[in-house]
Amino acid sequence: MATYDDLATQKGRGTPFDGLVKVAFDSDLNPFMLNPPKDYVDFLMEIGAGELGEAVYMIYNGLVEYVEIYGEEILGEDNVLLFGDDFQGYCTGFRCSDWKVVEVDPVSKEIEEISPTFQSFIRNKISAIS
Repeated sequence: MATYDDLATQKGRGTPFDGLVKVAFDSDLNPFMLNPPKDYVDFLMEIGAGELGEAVYMIYNGLVEYVEIYGEEILGEDNVLLFGDDFQGYCTGFRCSDWKVVEVDPVSKEIEEISPTFQSFIRNKISAIS
């Protein structure tokens, strides 16, 4: 049984994730840095990446370094790899030290832990949009 079988059976039936495109990876190449959580990789491969809902949330097709989005290094914080944003500047990603899901405030650059796992984060996000 795959991690997101329940969502996969609903895809294409008017869900907020109907437009997501599965991400295929070459098994010889690791497109992710530092081996991110399996539930995140499973989501990309089983459900996909792209726009969740109608311009509600964007799931990237891989992890992006914090500096690429915000143009500066994180000072005094753990390394953060981003996996999505809300189209309004708030990005979400993983704190690499423990793989907890965090959100970055685009103005203050404060990082707040918002979920213990990607699976709980994405399921809550989908429920909120539905």
